[in-house]
Amino acid sequence: MASSVVKELANIGLGRATTALSDMTGRSFNMAVPHVDTVDVGLAGLVLGGEDGVVLGIYMPFDGDVEGHLAFLFPWASAQELIRTLIGTAPESPAEIDELCASAALEVGNIINSSFLNAISDMTGLAMHATPPLVSADLGSTVVSTLVAEAEMSESVALAIETEIFVDGSRDIQGFFLCIPSVGGLQAIFGRLGVEEAA
Repeated sequence: MASSVVKELANIGLGRATTALSDMTGRSFNMAVPHVDTVDVGLAGLVLGGEDGVVLGIYMPFDGDVEGHLAFLFPWASAQELIRTLIGTAPESPAEIDELCASAALEVGNIINSSFLNAISDMTGLAMHATPPLVSADLGSTVVSTLVAEAEMSESVALAIETEIFVDGSRDIQGFFLCIPSVGGLQAIFGRLGVEEAA
């Protein structure tokens, strides 16, 4: 895979996301992209730190020239750090996520996912439209399995982008962006980007 092209795409999406997050919160957000890859969606949960790791996921379907699902997944410790940064406190466990925490996570996830989707759309010329996001906190394998079941794409391949988010130059929050297009969708996206190998 021509990771340099996908990294460029990711950097454009992240650049837009950090600008929007900074405007929303008045804080300084910066992001880095340590790693990009394509993975079998059945193994995507393992990418998140193992099957036993709890994650907070914000996901949304998208439609248009290419259909599929987007998700931004935070390992639990990073989700707590993000929520604490936004509202000043954080739940000790997923069971303690209240309406305020969920709303803050949804807002951030919506900004990041939409920024990625718009970057993909702009770079490929393919129209893709996001729908309202949903939030879930559970084992990484469970969140990904639910996402795959909803997408009905158990044989599909996901574009996985590992990210690091720095708040005010110091707080390091890890996250993973997953784009699971419909069958043939990833080839269409990579074809427009000039990447021959989609998986």
